[in-house]
Amino acid sequence: MGEFGWAYITCDDQVGNAVGPTGSLQFHHAGQEITGSEFLVFKTSSAPFSLDLTGTLNVSGTINADIMNIAVTNKNVINLSASGDTKFGNTVNDSHQFTGSVFITGGVSFNYYKVTSATYAITPTDYILGISGSGYISITLPTFSSFKGRFITIKDEFDFSGSGRPAIHPIGLTASSGLLDGNGTYEISNGDFAAVNLYSDGTTGWFVV
Repeated sequence: MGEFGWAYITCDDQVGNAVGPTGSLQFHHAGQEITGSEFLVFKTSSAPFSLDLTGTLNVSGTINADIMNIAVTNKNVINLSASGDTKFGNTVNDSHQFTGSVFITGGVSFNYYKVTSATYAITPTDYILGISGSGYISITLPTFSSFKGRFITIKDEFDFSGSGRPAIHPIGLTASSGLLDGNGTYEISNGDFAAVNLYSDGTTGWFVV
């Protein structure tokens, strides 16, 4: 049977108590000290918990996040790279501004709405309107001053079998404010599958392209 003597172990390094405000992350500082700072704090007093950093975060690698809210970006160039679908904004009054050119590889889709009623007021989400009725259709344009530079396309989709839409059953466009091509109204009639494109200048009214 083997015999074992005593082994005496000592530790010269000493770790002091945590320093800094409640929730501050501890880090090595100057020699053998650990400390914390109010500039890097993990808050757990109430949900949702958060890790708050005051200062600059420099990352060499990848940031994976379900949601990223950016209040201020003070860089000259922002590169966004994503696989799959991306979505910007959550309400129709959100505005996304680009300075420079936009290059698109692939198709571009715009919001389409089929008008089946005798009257319709264009909404902020409308871009292309398809008119499916054969009778008189009244279309009211939105306030021009709120839609500077906005384009709207209105297309007669009803098939009159070559005879054209009757003059007594036109598609009547009415400006809710301002002028419409110098007048208050505009009619689409006497044509098969006729269409009109409109834009707002934001100061006078709507104009036909």
